[in-house]
Amino acid sequence: MTATLLISTYEQGHQPLGLAAPAALLRADGHDVRTLDLSVEDPHPAHYDWAELIAISTPMHTAARLGLALARQLDEQGHGDKIAFYGVGAVGLNSGLDGRALHGDTDRQLLALARGEAPDLAFDRAPRPMPDRRGLPPLDRYARYHAAEGELALAGYVEASRGCAHRCAHCPLTPVYEGRLRLAGAEGVLADIDQQAAMGARHITFGDPDFFNAPTYGLELLEVARGKHKQLTFDITVKVEHLLEHQHLLSRLRDLGVSFITSAFESVDDHLLRILDKGHSAADLDAALALCDNAGIALRPTWLPFTPWTSSQDYLALLEFIETRRLIPAVPPVQLGLRLLVPHASPLAAPIREQDLLEAFDQDGLIWQWRHPDSQMDQLQADIAALVEAAEGAPPADVFRAVKRLACERLNATPWPDAEIPAAHIPGLTEAWFC
Repeated sequence: MTATLLISTYEQGHQPLGLAAPAALLRADGHDVRTLDLSVEDPHPAHYDWAELIAISTPMHTAARLGLALARQLDEQGHGDKIAFYGVGAVGLNSGLDGRALHGDTDRQLLALARGEAPDLAFDRAPRPMPDRRGLPPLDRYARYHAAEGELALAGYVEASRGCAHRCAHCPLTPVYEGRLRLAGAEGVLADIDQQAAMGARHITFGDPDFFNAPTYGLELLEVARGKHKQLTFDITVKVEHLLEHQHLLSRLRDLGVSFITSAFESVDDHLLRILDKGHSAADLDAALALCDNAGIALRPTWLPFTPWTSSQDYLALLEFIETRRLIPAVPPVQLGLRLLVPHASPLAAPIREQDLLEAFDQDGLIWQWRHPDSQMDQLQADIAALVEAAEGAPPADVFRAVKRLACERLNATPWPDAEIPAAHIPGLTEAWFC
């Protein structure tokens, strides 16, 4: 039996599945497990002294960067030989420590470590047990669901699958899963929904990269969950191409309680969409918006506004698209200043290098630095990011207008007429999405 401390540094505003899922396997195998979510809990030296294995969850880039900083602190305290990293963000993680970086299907790899065995990078098809959420902070410590009527409700989080069937070039899953998709297993997912509903959740986020990677399986989960918990609502993430391909399922999703869908629009530039291998065109965006609107489901697009291939006109066109389609309330201002992340194994590193735009690898930031061929675009991105950060808490419409004014001024563009801001609230979560 190994005393194992599972640590989350950041999991995007929800009770960390990255702790609950491996905890279930480890405890079932007889190991003593404690959890620590540093986004809402304070650490104590006794946590680290007790542990024989300190496993840091890195499901995304932000978590990996914060986890690396934590590992360095723990190394200075004499715990370096206990540390392991696990999750998508661990790919290429160079900690400078004796820690181990696990990626892929990491729950079973952690189990091997706790047993004193060598982890095997495998993408097995075995169903996962119900995540063990004992010891995690309560749901009211995390983001809430903000319904269209304005009330806030406790929100839960599940993942019905691991990996993704697609290979979008900028996605951190692509270097790890390379198009592999593994279903978590209906029994464990539904049991997890049950236990979170018992904790008071009235909304469940399906955090799968694409809920329509397995549409029949996904719909079956929703039908069972909704049948047992009539009060639950849901949100899912779906690629634009799948919204068009499975448009006949949208009304069914609405009837099963799906109140909003997140979809990675990324850009209104077809050239960039091809580079990112998104599988949709700019013309498809309006079609996706219309389909969801007709079905009565809110669509929340996400964007990647600054890349080495984004021209000044591309950025202005993106802002104009958001405004003229009345999407300002659906786009958190933080997304207006996002810059392409190029992690260690990103397939985009090579084409950026070919353009002589790739710079040094940032060991602390865990990304390749790059520059835009037009230096004013780099400065604009930095200034917009700073503007958005300084305006935190301000009405999104006010922040958007400020970004629009700044962009038009810097890029010597004539501002287009301000569009009317929709009065109706768009359902969503109280924490903005970003990587």
